Amino acid sequence: MNSTFRIAIFATAFVVILSSFAFIYPSITRPDVSLIVSVDAELNGIADEYNKEYRPIQSDEQGMMEEVFALRIANLGKVDVNDVVINLNFEPDNNWYSLVSVKQTFGPSTIISDDQVIVSKLPIDETVTIKYTISMNASAIGSNNLLQRKSQINFIVTAEENLRISDNLFNVRLPPS
Repeated sequence: MNSTFRIAIFATAFVVILSSFAFIYPSITRPDVSLIVSVDAELNGIADEYNKEYRPIQSDEQGMMEEVFALRIANLGKVDVNDVVINLNFEPDNNWYSLVSVKQTFGPSTIISDDQVIVSKLPIDETVTIKYTISMNASAIGSNNLLQRKSQINFIVTAEENLRISDNLFNVRLPPS
């Protein structure tokens, strides 16, 4: 009975030590990366991150809506972050959208391609702002809704070694008629 009790105590102590090490080890080995990402609509609507939808206020006579989305990334961590990649995806892949322009308005230098932006180094306490101008077709969005496919704009932000920082998905709604 005495040896069984000792084995149980040693097994319990081993499990407690092992589990505490499993919780402490990641905080010791991983750098404190704290990137804050926000997306705002600046011209013709509201980008609601809570409800995950973009609601335009109005469209023009041809049913076209143009919006400037400002994506801001702030590094509030304790280390510089390398290779911040911003990918812009649209679903479904039909003619409801057109990417007009992508430009950097603030922050450290970036590499800009058609649907991807790369910030090679985002220093501590720095912010980068990228503005996307997107033109959207209201009639194509309406047909997507009728076919039970949501028109979606997705801003995916990853950092060092594909660490996903943020996934800002917006379902595009039709403006009130």
